[in-house]
Amino acid sequence: MVRPTGKESGYGVSFLVDGVPVADTTLPAAEAVKLIDFWKAAAKLDVADRRRKQVGQLKIVHGETKHKLKLTTAGGQSGMLMTLLIDPDLAVRRKFDAMGFLDPQVAAVKRIVEDAVGVVLIAAPADAGGTTLLYAMVRQHDAYTQNVQTIELDPQDQVEGVRQNTFDPTKEGAEHSTLVRSILRRDPDVVGIAELPDSPTAKEIARADQERTRQYVLLRSSGGLSAIQTWCKAVGDLATAGDCLHGVVAGRLVRKLCNNCRVGYTPSPDMLKKLGLPADKVPQLFKKGGQVLIKNKPETCPICAGGGYIGQVGIFEVFPIGPAERELIKSGNLAALRAEFRKQGLPTLQQAALLKAVEGITSIEEIMRVTATETAKQAAPAGA
Repeated sequence: MVRPTGKESGYGVSFLVDGVPVADTTLPAAEAVKLIDFWKAAAKLDVADRRRKQVGQLKIVHGETKHKLKLTTAGGQSGMLMTLLIDPDLAVRRKFDAMGFLDPQVAAVKRIVEDAVGVVLIAAPADAGGTTLLYAMVRQHDAYTQNVQTIELDPQDQVEGVRQNTFDPTKEGAEHSTLVRSILRRDPDVVGIAELPDSPTAKEIARADQERTRQYVLLRSSGGLSAIQTWCKAVGDLATAGDCLHGVVAGRLVRKLCNNCRVGYTPSPDMLKKLGLPADKVPQLFKKGGQVLIKNKPETCPICAGGGYIGQVGIFEVFPIGPAERELIKSGNLAALRAEFRKQGLPTLQQAALLKAVEGITSIEEIMRVTATETAKQAAPAGA
């Protein structure tokens, strides 16, 4: 990303590496504008238009590898902003069994998919794998024997066999709720709805024929319960909102420790107690390293370039919603709903994250960053 810093007309260059912003260098405004203009011209965008949001695509070759680039530019009072996404389609294209679901969660997802009716909420914060999760759920349905569609503002990848409808908010008279209503009236079997921009859209979804169509609705929420709250508020009526719900799948992304340089350590009993982990079953946890010994000298890890992490994996919570849960949603009793979910015995986001740490896939530090649980904050050792 290239954007104004607000200091002496300078621009900053930053990268998003495995979901974490990394500041790189700064540029004088004149050089930054030339850089932005170069990429705009390469993507065949209007170089002279420095205000309107523009989106373009191009391909580059690096060595023997070809990459797709998605370029987005926009202007404001402080200057222009440019973002470049490298291979955006590959970023959201992941097989279900490689997502990171735990075994009991896989079984719960299967039950939700086989149910095949009503609304299922898909929840993830922005830039935390929400689109990937939505596509993965939609792909669980056979698009060649069923009418499977999506409604998206900006499709990130072509989903095989799925009709992907794009909503263009710049068209005169365009309303997201109108497009949703139009598609749902055609009796599709499955619809993935990638945005919930307003209350009218939520109401159209809630009053659709729930016995004929499965709807997956992506919400930018931090977890399953918050997604239900957001949904109910958008619909505006607890009874209507609760009646149609059949499940919620919430996810986030955690960085994976580099296997080449991760460092094992023995957690203290007090730390394990605060994390809710059995002291007799967790003899070792891991933290990021960044260096390896080469001829008895510490050197920057060549695999992760010293970052300590490489790649990401999902953590999830999956809760099928049946008659008992629907009644609690309709009554607005979220505390009782939380207890009902616990009775299902399925892992929460925090529990799923801790299991990844126990397995050596990620660190307590990373869990703290992503889930921000007070337990992890209090229990993490320095540098973990």
